[in-house]
Amino acid sequence: MQEDRSDLMLFIDLGFILLVGFLVLTDTTPKENVPLPSGEDEEQPELPEEERQIYEVLFTADLQFLVVAIREQTQVCVPVDLDALTSCLGSLSASSPNSVFVYAPQGLATVQQLVSLLDLCYRNGWRCTVNS
Repeated sequence: MQEDRSDLMLFIDLGFILLVGFLVLTDTTPKENVPLPSGEDEEQPELPEEERQIYEVLFTADLQFLVVAIREQTQVCVPVDLDALTSCLGSLSASSPNSVFVYAPQGLATVQQLVSLLDLCYRNGWRCTVNS
């Protein structure tokens, strides 16, 4: 019984010595510099709140929409369906490239509807967020 333990301890010690040896011999310094991406994919600097136009997009479970300019508190458009919402947000985004659209679900609107609207923003390259 004692011999089994000493053989096991010998293998554990040998494994530990090999592990430490590999760690000491391993060279972890970087061999080359990788250039960082630049150009068109570079993020735009954040603009102050005064220069950014923010629109609130209210929607219900049966996809009735209302787009409101938050700063002026004026109703911008009342799209009747998803295609009309896309054209409304597209024209707002084209007129002010720094536009931000804040989705605000009303009543029993589902999470799937919210995800679908956020996907619409992603596909069109608009800045969108969700009202907390």
